[in-house]
Amino acid sequence: MKRFSRLIPALTFFIMLIAGLSAGILHEEHTYSSAENRLLQKFPKFSVKRVLNGKFQKKYETYLSDQFPQRDSWIKFQTAAEKAFGKKESNNVYFGKEGYLLEKYTDKDFNKKIANRNINALEKFVKQASKSADVKVMMVPTKTYTLDKYLPAFAETYDENIFYSKLEKKLPDNVLVPVYDTLHQHSNEYIFYKTDHHWTTLGAWYGYSSYCTACGKDIETAEAKKKFKKVSDNFLGTTHSKVNMHSQKDEINIYEPEKEIKVVYNLGEKTENTFYQTKYLKKKDKYSVFFGGNQALLEISCAPKSKKTLLVIKDSFANCLIPFLAEDYGTVVVADMRHLNIGMSMLLRKYQPTDVLVLYNTMQFMQDKEFAVKP
Repeated sequence: MKRFSRLIPALTFFIMLIAGLSAGILHEEHTYSSAENRLLQKFPKFSVKRVLNGKFQKKYETYLSDQFPQRDSWIKFQTAAEKAFGKKESNNVYFGKEGYLLEKYTDKDFNKKIANRNINALEKFVKQASKSADVKVMMVPTKTYTLDKYLPAFAETYDENIFYSKLEKKLPDNVLVPVYDTLHQHSNEYIFYKTDHHWTTLGAWYGYSSYCTACGKDIETAEAKKKFKKVSDNFLGTTHSKVNMHSQKDEINIYEPEKEIKVVYNLGEKTENTFYQTKYLKKKDKYSVFFGGNQALLEISCAPKSKKTLLVIKDSFANCLIPFLAEDYGTVVVADMRHLNIGMSMLLRKYQPTDVLVLYNTMQFMQDKEFAVKP
């Protein structure tokens, strides 16, 4: 009997292991996680070459993690256990002060070759676009870098000033919009979501005001638009999904222009008279209320008396800033190069913009594998 009792822990572990493996075999492969708002790794393509160079093993490890049965529940359990043991982070997310969940970024989190290649491609594009347009570049700092005062003690993080210094050396004077300075001055305000990596509509408004100043526009242009409408108070974003812990929910606010607008999606796929897709407020991915998420191409008409055309090359951080820009131009063309098959040079030839804005988040820009291959 004593011998059997000693075997109970081993037998329990064995049963749990068999159950886990069985669940994995029977578990249907999923392609998308609504909780994390991202595509999940499918079973990787097998070949001897991919095994020898390690690509298969790397993707297979990600596949096992992404397709693990009851993954969200396990993430919640893991976070709770790590917090109970006094850890200051879980799944590359810091447990920040005042309820902020802050992404952990280090030098190891991005490929320096890709980052440098993107910077060089941006330099080339700015030089080309400047021949016929007024060009500005806005690189939005991460929440972690901007709100570093909320980080736990001795938290390791990437110094984004290194990236900014490289940009300043590559770009002409007065091209780079000093958005970090503006945001840092208002770091006590609600400029980033606590549970998501994006900036809030207030944060985007500060970005817009920085853009207006950089373009020589009167500051009253921005001040007149500092009026928001709350559309949700129960938003839990992508950073929360990485740890799946009890968190204070975020608010989502929007800016509604006074002028009539027309938004043409993806070369005529559909046409709307609003920037907002309110059906997403009932879903997990509430940030997609802005234009229904990332679109390949948007053509916005709002100020018919203006002959100016603005071309925005962007990532998702631009989605909640675009409504502020729309009233300042006759046409605003918004291009997400991650979803387009044409290059930026072709966009310049097609739309012949008078103004160009390249707007990315710093980390997303350094990690973007599409930017440099679509000049």
